[in-house]
Amino acid sequence: MTDHVAAINFPCTKSSMDFLCNEGLAKTSFLVGDPMYDAFCYYINRLDGSEMTELADFDGKKVKLPENFYYMTCHRQENTDTDEKLGSIFEAMNTLDAPTVYPVHPRNHYRAEQLLKTGNYRNIILTLPVGYKTSISLVNRAKKIVTDSGGVQREAFFAKKPCVTVLDFVVWPETMRDGCNVLARPDKGDILAKLNREPEFDPDYQPFGDGRSAEKIVEKIKEFLL
Repeated sequence: MTDHVAAINFPCTKSSMDFLCNEGLAKTSFLVGDPMYDAFCYYINRLDGSEMTELADFDGKKVKLPENFYYMTCHRQENTDTDEKLGSIFEAMNTLDAPTVYPVHPRNHYRAEQLLKTGNYRNIILTLPVGYKTSISLVNRAKKIVTDSGGVQREAFFAKKPCVTVLDFVVWPETMRDGCNVLARPDKGDILAKLNREPEFDPDYQPFGDGRSAEKIVEKIKEFLL
């Protein structure tokens, strides 16, 4: 039975289903939607803001969330391995009309802290890493998102928040429709130009499913086991 279950594929989008079909795996592949969207739908209406008390600065002191803010996650080596790249990203965020909340990955904690001090970036709030519920609450409350995370760019799309992804390749083409998510270089001018775009979110466009993918996966597994 284990071999049968292992042979099932559960792509979360049509494009991923197409890839599996091209590999000759159509008969054992079932388009179910994205479990990450299931989780987002489940939690987003259960968050009351109390999860924001998790926000803390590098000294562990509580951070008061501003009423209006941008949310940034930036951890990939290609964006954080030099002062020039991360500094250019900071330059962009520092010029915006509201502060940027930036939970910092431990790997680039030191660089981010030093850049903030030497560059005098007063419009960027560095915090310790946050948990899942706090992160999606930040996504849902932010004006716009800047990220290099494959997960956060999907959550921004789920929340219908404009997103700029600081990468040179597309991770989730479904999010790129109508400018909802756009790529940018780790460059101040490019990031600001992309943030100035106003996307259109089509409520009828649901490429990640209906929020019931986990149920569908269980149903298909049961069918294979019977």
